[in-house]
Amino acid sequence: MSDTPITVAEVMALVTVSVPPDATVAAAGAVLIAQHLAGVPVVDGTHVIGVVSPQQLLHQAPQRRVSEVMTGLRTCATPDLALVQARALAVRQSVEVLPVVAEGRLVGQASLVAILKATGQETDALTGLPWATALRAWATKELVQGREIAVLFIDLDDFGAVNKHLGHVEGDKILRTVAALLSGAVDPALDLLCRYGGDEFAIATRREDADVRALAARVQQQAVVRAALGDAPGRVTVSVGVAGGRRVQPRVGAHIAANVDDLLSLASRSSTAVKESKRKGAQRAAGASPARRATAGPAEARLRLIGVVASNNPDQGAVSVRLRLGSIEGTGSASAAGRRVGSIVLAAEATVAALAHTIGDAFAFAVDNVTETPIAGGTQVVAILTDRTDPTCARQLVGAARATDASVAAVKAVLDALNRVLAKPLAEILAAGATPKDPDPGTGARLVS
Repeated sequence: MSDTPITVAEVMALVTVSVPPDATVAAAGAVLIAQHLAGVPVVDGTHVIGVVSPQQLLHQAPQRRVSEVMTGLRTCATPDLALVQARALAVRQSVEVLPVVAEGRLVGQASLVAILKATGQETDALTGLPWATALRAWATKELVQGREIAVLFIDLDDFGAVNKHLGHVEGDKILRTVAALLSGAVDPALDLLCRYGGDEFAIATRREDADVRALAARVQQQAVVRAALGDAPGRVTVSVGVAGGRRVQPRVGAHIAANVDDLLSLASRSSTAVKESKRKGAQRAAGASPARRATAGPAEARLRLIGVVASNNPDQGAVSVRLRLGSIEGTGSASAAGRRVGSIVLAAEATVAALAHTIGDAFAFAVDNVTETPIAGGTQVVAILTDRTDPTCARQLVGAARATDASVAAVKAVLDALNRVLAKPLAEILAAGATPKDPDPGTGARLVS
C-alpha cells in the first residue's frame, strides 16, 4: 500500500447536481435517470441534509416529497478525507453515495462501490475494518499537515480463554461484534479505527486531550460482549491505552513516521498496564497472599499523599500535590493554559514535582502517559513514567490506582510506580533523619499549550 492514504478526491465524481427537500419523487427520479447516478444529494439552501437513492424512490407516490423518503446525513465527505474514513462514514450513515463538500459547497459525490474497490486490499475481511497500515498512513499525513493526533490501543482481555472455551469460530464472531461496537463509538470524520492484529484494535484521532479521554472511557464501557466462558456466563471486555494528543510544539518532518510508531508503542504499553492493573485489582479483591504481605517493605518508607488541590479555571488548569515521607513534606504543582491538558496529566506532573521538593532532586522522573478508565464508584488511572536518573540506562515504570476522584487516582498511580523503585533510597533518607535539600521552588512542572 502507498505510504500516503488514498483520499476521496481520487475517486469522487465531479457531479454537483442536487434536489431540494420539497422536490417530488418524480422530479428526483428524473434527475437520477438523466445523470446515471446511484444517488442524488438533497440540499436545503446551501446545506446537504440527505441523499436519496433509486431504491428509495421505488413504489413511492410520484408527488410525495423527497424529504419524506431520503436518508438523512449528519456528516458529508471532504475531498481530503481518507477513503478508509469515507467508507466508515458511508456505512455508519447507511448510504450508497457520499456527497463531497468543500468550503461549504457541494463539489461532487463518491459512491460506496468506488470506495470499496479502492480500499479492498487494505481492509480486514473478518471485521471490515482497515489494517494498521492505513492508520499509519493517515496518522502520518495528519502530522505532516500540522494536526496533532492521539492513538488509542484496544486489547481484548483474556481472549485466549475465549478461543479455548468457545473455539475460534465463536471467537471470530466476538471479534466482529467488538469491531461493530468500536465502530459505533467513533466518529469517522475525526477518527480512524483499524484492526491492528489478532485481538487488538487501534484508533487514531484528531480529538483534543479531554475528548480523547472521553472516547477512551466510552470504548471501555461500550466494547463489552456477553459470552458463556466455562460453566458460568461471563463478559469479554477490553483494555484501552492512550498516547499523544497533548503535544504543542511542531514535529520534525523527518521523524514523523517514527512518531506514529512511538505513539502506537506507547498506547500499546499503556493498554497492557491497564490490563495488568485489572488483574492486580482482582487479586486484591480476593485478598493478598501472606507471602506477598511478608515481602512488602516497611510501611513508613513510602511517599504518602497528603492532599490534592485542582483548579477548575477554564483559562488555566492547575493541580497542586502535597506529599509526605515520615516527617518530611513537599509540595509540587503543574499547570497548563486552557483545558487542552487534562487534570490527571497535571496531577501526575505535579506529583513528580512534589517528589523533588520532598526528597531532593537526586532522581529524574518524567511522565510519559496517563490513562483513565471509569469503574464502579470512581475511576482507575494507570501512569507510565520514565526513570532518567541514569541517562545511559533509562527505564519505564508503571503504576496504577483507584479513587473516587480522578486527580487523586492519578497521584496515587504515580506513587505506586515510584514507591516500588524508591523503597531503599526512601528508607535510607528516613534512617539518616535528615531532610534532603529542597530544590528551587520555581522547579514545579509547568505545561504550556
